Amino acid sequence: MYQNKIVEIAPQKVAIKDITDSPGPFCMSFGFDLGPLIQSIRHVGLVNPPILKDGPKGLTVIAGYRRIMALKKLKAETALCRIIFEDDAISALECFLLNLHDNLGTRNLNDVEKGMVLSRLEAWVPKQEIVERYLPLLGLRSHEINLRFFLEMERCFDVKIKTFVAEGKLSWQAIKMLSQIDAVSRLAILNLISHLKFNINQQAQLIDCLIDLSNIEGKSIPQIADEELKAIGSDIQMNRPQHAKTILNNLRARRNPTVVSAEKRFKGMLSDLNLPDWIQIIAPPFFEEEYYKMEVFFREGEDLKNKIDGLNRIKGLSKLGHPWKGKAE
Repeated sequence: MYQNKIVEIAPQKVAIKDITDSPGPFCMSFGFDLGPLIQSIRHVGLVNPPILKDGPKGLTVIAGYRRIMALKKLKAETALCRIIFEDDAISALECFLLNLHDNLGTRNLNDVEKGMVLSRLEAWVPKQEIVERYLPLLGLRSHEINLRFFLEMERCFDVKIKTFVAEGKLSWQAIKMLSQIDAVSRLAILNLISHLKFNINQQAQLIDCLIDLSNIEGKSIPQIADEELKAIGSDIQMNRPQHAKTILNNLRARRNPTVVSAEKRFKGMLSDLNLPDWIQIIAPPFFEEEYYKMEVFFREGEDLKNKIDGLNRIKGLSKLGHPWKGKAE
């Protein structure tokens, strides 16, 4: 019903300078690039009029905040907008839902923007309705733990971390794992991930190691993260990805020193065999399985036959085994 009311409002010319720069209570935009929109308006004009609300503090944007910002960048003086007045009997929730559906119909919201949506809905909508109706609308599973995480992100994450999340550099697996730990630990991990640029595959490993180590050593996750940062902080020879890899290796060694020691011994055993570059021997993860894997690189059948024959001439190959069973004899 409220949508019909707004559609019936005829667009009118508004001075751009009279529209506040503030995003206002209905905004759900973060980490956006105005460049493409500016180019579009420059070439074809403003196709979809923004919707504004006239109140005691002037004209507030309901829908079209990025369009207004683009017009201001272009130094436009006026624009056609639809204006809602106080006596139009349109509630704040109706205004917000109008903007939400306007956005969902034209683009995908990033995870930070989803947090903004849920945080604003919390003021008007019961929690259960948010979980059951609005989480799926945003492409999220209907679990209260997801709601808590996204609300925490909106309220507690700083701009740096939000930007990291908005750019899609945090995996959904990492988000799910982070949603299950306390806020202080979560922020410590996110600071570490964003500062050292852990890639998508490394993030879950990092979180998993930190949680395990916290339980094993009886230390807090922020304390462990700080220890690792200090341990590599003075090494200026490494770049951020190298620092990230080093921290992961350190955490793995702390969490399971036996396996790490076994891996080093196994690499030493392979080195002693002096294998040719056309063969690779790969141990099972954590040496928990019985079978190893061998890869042989060859051009054709005759080449393969010769290389298989050559395997029998590699001294010590028959004595290769699990490293904790002792060194090859």
